[in-house]
Amino acid sequence: MARARELSHSNTNQDTGQALSATRDLTPIQRNGIINPDPDGWSNHRTTLNGPIRPEGAMDELFDFHPRRDKLYKQVADRIQHLIIADSLRPGDRLPGERELAERMGVSRTVVREAVCVLNDRGLVKVKAGCGTYVQELSPRDAAAHIELFLKLRQAPKPFQDIHEIRRVIEVEAAGLAAQRATTQDWLALEAAMEGMATHRGDREAYMECDLAFHSALAAATHNDLFSVLLSPISDLLRKVILISVYAPRSEDEGLAHHRHILTQVKQRDPEKARQAMREHLDHAQHQVEMVRNQMDECD
Repeated sequence: MARARELSHSNTNQDTGQALSATRDLTPIQRNGIINPDPDGWSNHRTTLNGPIRPEGAMDELFDFHPRRDKLYKQVADRIQHLIIADSLRPGDRLPGERELAERMGVSRTVVREAVCVLNDRGLVKVKAGCGTYVQELSPRDAAAHIELFLKLRQAPKPFQDIHEIRRVIEVEAAGLAAQRATTQDWLALEAAMEGMATHRGDREAYMECDLAFHSALAAATHNDLFSVLLSPISDLLRKVILISVYAPRSEDEGLAHHRHILTQVKQRDPEKARQAMREHLDHAQHQVEMVRNQMDECD
């Protein structure tokens, strides 16, 4: 059976040799029954699937596939995902059709369909009805989706303390880096968020959204996408924290003053003072949340 599979795979490559020629011997992706997650040389290959095939052989790598019986759909999804990571497939490239993928990877169309669903859930591809399946660029929001789901399902005994601690880790450093790296456009985004906060005093929901926009803009001003990825999953919890805090006396005016102080230090390019300004703001916000919650407990 193993010899027959090798012959079948060889014939497949010969049949498509003119269109999908390889320039080198491919590294086997399976050794001792385990798929090798990093075949040598993938990062040097590139293919487009909605136009002429490039000669580097990335399509041959895609179809050099020896599936195990367990979770075939995940193996197919992981295989395609690795090509995306290795830059062999790029945003805008179209995957082969469902039938072609099934035939050439030696799996059923159902397996391919499930694999595409997995890739879609991961934010790596987009299915366009009547057009095909295309590789898409992964956004920070897509990357953060699973963490966000985890936080929603997690029943933390002290969620507000947890969110305060993680904000100190992420946002204090974000403020320092923003002071070093922020551009004029970043300053404008921060100022626009602050203007929104000032305009919407008295409208707690709108004020809260502008407050959150300030913190998102500050994360973006680090010019390190990971800060946005880390901040995005806790955005719903941040909304709750901000919404509770604005019920404290003078919270909106004091919050606006804290944000203005942070922006001033960022614009003055002073990382340490920017970090300190953020620490003071987060501690102040935590104090407001605790005060409001204590008042609510007393009312109960």
